[in-house]
Amino acid sequence: MTVVRTIHRFWASLLTLAVAVQIGFAGYGAFSAADKVSNGSVDEDMFEDGFGPHIALGYLIFLGSLLLLLLSFGTKSRSRILWSLLAAGLLVAQILLAWTGSSLPAVFGFLHPVNAVIILAVIGSFTGRMWREDRMTTAATPVAPPVA
Repeated sequence: MTVVRTIHRFWASLLTLAVAVQIGFAGYGAFSAADKVSNGSVDEDMFEDGFGPHIALGYLIFLGSLLLLLLSFGTKSRSRILWSLLAAGLLVAQILLAWTGSSLPAVFGFLHPVNAVIILAVIGSFTGRMWREDRMTTAATPVAPPVA
């Protein structure tokens, strides 16, 4: 197992965690906005304040997915390259859905959280697969007998 494969696996694990936190930040933003609306004191800036962490982490996750894709080329594994490409593609779609969500909320606004769950499923599945694959590779590597 190469060092790049190990780094790639750990980076994918970190991205999986970041996507889960990102979904949590969306919930925070929604409930923060709902609280401000019930107080009758919400304007656009106050609404967006609740979603600030969600927006910021979203762009960082996208950049992280590009790094994951670059690392995948170093693994020389076709499977890792394709999975990383799929993750990056889903994140591009996620950003486009966010940008267009308010123009047609019944479609794009609906699809944005659905796509987030798909991203978590894809990256989580991919990460679990890499951990199993690398553990099996390590277990299958023969240990040299001691030199007498």
